[in-house]
Amino acid sequence: MEVIREAPRMGGFVPLTEFQSVTPETFSQPVLHYYSDRCKVIVLEDELQHAPAIAELITKASQPVHSNEAESENTNGAQAAQKTVEDIDVWVTSEKLFLYSKSHEIGLTISYPTISIHATQSYPAPSPDEPASQALYMQLIPSLPDSPAEDDDPPDTVSLTIIPTAAAPPPSTAPTANEDDAITSENEPQLTPVQALYKALSDCSDLHPDPAQDEDMEESGMSRLIPAGLAIPGTTDGSMPPAMPGSGGWITAENMHEFVDEEGNWIGGDDEEQEDAQNLGPGAGTVRSRPDGDAQDGQDEETKWQRTS
Repeated sequence: MEVIREAPRMGGFVPLTEFQSVTPETFSQPVLHYYSDRCKVIVLEDELQHAPAIAELITKASQPVHSNEAESENTNGAQAAQKTVEDIDVWVTSEKLFLYSKSHEIGLTISYPTISIHATQSYPAPSPDEPASQALYMQLIPSLPDSPAEDDDPPDTVSLTIIPTAAAPPPSTAPTANEDDAITSENEPQLTPVQALYKALSDCSDLHPDPAQDEDMEESGMSRLIPAGLAIPGTTDGSMPPAMPGSGGWITAENMHEFVDEEGNWIGGDDEEQEDAQNLGPGAGTVRSRPDGDAQDGQDEETKWQRTS
């Protein structure tokens, strides 16, 4: 997380609708997936010590929540004091998440690997007569370790809630799309502000996978294609073909023909068994009879133990 003193510029990003409608040679600017002004940000006060950047933003542009209905219950069952910031601009880009207060000229950037959890939730209204607000909850890990921790101590986290206002991606500055694209846009379901923010955050988070998770997958030999459903692992139990040398053990659309014939049968199963048999030593498969001197009536327990050892 980093504190910023200058608001992001709309011209510094490519709107998502423009990004999806054209195919330029290169994309030199980050893509803006979602923008909403006049948002509300709520943070638990006792967690601010773990995130100095968030604490600075909250300190300069915060309003304490005094209503009991707005207090949050922590994991120990106690009521935790909250602080809220009004009129925050939220920028969800392919590069980072931006939160900025125009009135106080301060904001912060949040990298996506820092966001360990994000989900929609119903946030209670300050007054019982008012309906609850739909919000986006995020659990942040301000300090990402360079390597997985050796102990079992959980990392310090900060819970941050955003109540957005905009329900659509920012408008495109590109020429109007053709008639087919316009019809497709009209047929798409209209998202609520929280749904639009959640979708944008999910899409951008997928562009920045957790490096610790990637390291664990590399150590276990698992390909990132497996969770994505783009590949299946090979086995040696006969149910699937074994991994080929140099293939990494994954069966993909590119090497499927090397494992399966046109009728869907596994290739090379019998040949591999015959090849393994040919590679055995000269004594393999030889059956030797018991020497006559070893014939016993089973009464000598010590001799019997030696035979079966």
